Amino acid sequence: MHSHVAGDLYQLGACVPGENGHEAVRVYVLENAGQPVLIDCGSHLHRPEFMAGLEALLKGVPPAYVFLTHSELPHVGNLQRVAQRWPAVQVIVSNVMLPYIEIPPVLPLSQVTAVRPGTVLDVGGRKLIFLTALLRDQPGSQWIYDTLTRALFTGDAFGYYHAAGECEAFSDQLPQDISTARFLRYHQNAFRFLRWTQPARLNADLARLFHARPIDIICPTHGNALRTNISAHLHNVQSALSSARTALQSIGQPA
Repeated sequence: MHSHVAGDLYQLGACVPGENGHEAVRVYVLENAGQPVLIDCGSHLHRPEFMAGLEALLKGVPPAYVFLTHSELPHVGNLQRVAQRWPAVQVIVSNVMLPYIEIPPVLPLSQVTAVRPGTVLDVGGRKLIFLTALLRDQPGSQWIYDTLTRALFTGDAFGYYHAAGECEAFSDQLPQDISTARFLRYHQNAFRFLRWTQPARLNADLARLFHARPIDIICPTHGNALRTNISAHLHNVQSALSSARTALQSIGQPA
């Protein structure tokens, strides 16, 4: 199953229930005028439904590119299957990711391109900009910005848990914006190192990144796309990051 986000941008994937609620594992697809771009490849746990949804969305058009935010299994779990199905696909990774070590040798190295933060690629007439991931759980993490849809693909950052009845709901289809508490619950689990960060500096970097370009949509892997009230969602994530240090430091402390 796939859902239309905006313009030529779609999301697909599934979610995993857990003690904090459901956790989405999303893949984003830009139709891109006949040269489709995948942002990540999803989890192998969802391979049958992911591949069926991708085939239905592409309607026989082979994907031209897979852009990886990083190399954890929820992001590359179906890369081998995608490469087998469409052997000519090009894979774009961070320049500090190690192909054949961090990702399986599923296609020739000539089809893997490593890019540095700040790189701008013209893909099918649109520009995709690679940015330093301000929240990362691997050195080879990167964020990606699409100038056409004004979407920022943030990998693990800006994720949130959702209730069982919200599996396909975008932010504007919920009764209220994603709260600070919901962002905090996810981020303190996903980024345990936040107990050692200086949240004021991190939040200042986030503010600069969002100020530098128009962002209409935030596309996290572990949450449905945030496509309204971007400034409010940024504020709630910043508030969550400000609270995460104290929350994490208190875990394991004697009562």
